[in-house]
Amino acid sequence: MKSKKTKTVKSKAKKSGKKPAGKRRKKSSDFDDSGIVVIDDDLHVDTEKELEERKAYLEEARSQEASE
Repeated sequence: MKSKKTKTVKSKAKKSGKKPAGKRRKKSSDFDDSGIVVIDDDLHVDTEKELEERKAYLEEARSQEASE
């Protein structure tokens, strides 16, 4: 059985002061994050819809539990 020899070719890359374009990262100041959170005070909760959804969830859980 013959062993294959592989040649390793080393290339000398010129070093420059610039980074490759693909490796640039955005600075934290580039993001538009002011840290302000707006909360709408006119929150309306539809209690009937919420109760219907809870009942549907419980019925689904019971049916899955019964099938196991």
